[in-house]
Amino acid sequence: MPLVVITDTNVARLYGKELKGRVFAFPAGEKFKTRATKEKLENALLKAGFLRDTTIIGLGGGVVCDMAGFLAATYCRGVRLILVPTTLMAMVDASIGGKNGLNTSQGKNLIGTIYHPEKVVINLDFLKTLPEHEMRCGLVEMFKHAFIADEGLLESMDVRRAIEVKRRIVARDAKERGLRRVLNFGHTIGHAIERLSDYKTSHGDAVAIGMVVEAALAYEMGVLEMASWQKITSILGPLHLPYSAEAIMQTLAWDKKSQGNLPRFVMLKSIGHPHPFDGDYCTAVPENLLKRVLHDFALCARPAITAS
Repeated sequence: MPLVVITDTNVARLYGKELKGRVFAFPAGEKFKTRATKEKLENALLKAGFLRDTTIIGLGGGVVCDMAGFLAATYCRGVRLILVPTTLMAMVDASIGGKNGLNTSQGKNLIGTIYHPEKVVINLDFLKTLPEHEMRCGLVEMFKHAFIADEGLLESMDVRRAIEVKRRIVARDAKERGLRRVLNFGHTIGHAIERLSDYKTSHGDAVAIGMVVEAALAYEMGVLEMASWQKITSILGPLHLPYSAEAIMQTLAWDKKSQGNLPRFVMLKSIGHPHPFDGDYCTAVPENLLKRVLHDFALCARPAITAS
């Protein structure tokens, strides 16, 4: 059974000599998660003679999981896929659920598939070589899982428990028709920040800002209770938008949850309890309110709201 390892240059440098099978590495970084990169990998595999009996192993972080997953879904109309995540974020999020997306000039993850791996192999020893900033990015996704489904995770911060949150949600809504949208909490704003920065802002940093801003929207809408708002801001800290409200608004129209170019947001009622919104698990926000909150966060770090 021919084995192909898809990875990035950072992971290849660390583990390349230990790998079995042919290794195909692409430049590390979110800005290379594109159709052009996928085409280069496809051409390389075709030139090397790999066919339908190939097994693709995606070894790396979230970008590699997306790239390997999309590649496996379309190569020879679908080949076996195994994911071996090497970052905390990939372990608790990107490797689970089968979503594979690539970025375009219009927005993030707008082109892709839902294609589940046959197996996900998680080895926590990979985290020993993970830079501190990458660990923080993974912790942001664990906080998100706690905010949307499991408040107790805030105390344990257990990787297996975080994985189970996403596994349980995906099992109930594999195609993202409703409940699975809660996994996008913080990502509507976060993806806009990433896009505007040309992916120089990390996914974790962008989503942390996104969760604070989106929690503020939910509070202002009367959906999120004050105690939960205060806890979220105390955990993530006072954060601000690095771009103007106008720039964010223009980018939001390309979010995958948008309808009629109107962005929709996941909102919490309290920590661990997202608002269902009649099964949509997201809702539009009045434009004047959205602009006001974005302006507030673009001007300065917004302090936690306190009872009057």
